[in-house]
Amino acid sequence: MRRVLITAVAVALLAGCSATPPQPDVTFYADGNAVRATPQILCDIAERKCDENPDALVGLKIRPGKVVQVSVSSEIAEEPWGVLFSYLDRQGKRVDASSRIFLPANKQHAYTLELPDSADQLLFAAVQKLAVVNGDQLLRTGQWVMQAN
Repeated sequence: MRRVLITAVAVALLAGCSATPPQPDVTFYADGNAVRATPQILCDIAERKCDENPDALVGLKIRPGKVVQVSVSSEIAEEPWGVLFSYLDRQGKRVDASSRIFLPANKQHAYTLELPDSADQLLFAAVQKLAVVNGDQLLRTGQWVMQAN
């Protein structure tokens, strides 16, 4: 009888626990190394709720002039997204730039970030998932950040 009761309690607890869906992720690849980033911030606009994770910032060693491949999960690619980035140019001046916006119709899951000059040093890159209006409903938005070391 006791074993049945323990089993029933365990089943009830497991049934009551809903599995949290996996976080959409981004992979940054450069110079033979890759890092996977989870969202630093992920907002559900309809629910007016944001989950922040300051520890989600990832680092990647990137030599000057090297390209960075950015790959996004399907959940990110299903909505408009783009890449913001900053780098130091040959004279040491900080330059802020961005990719174009990738729309879901294009099924774009990757972007190659290539700086203008071989002496340019990437400082960081951030994938931005943009909020969109779906009928009368605003959807989710988020940010994944990689700091170049």
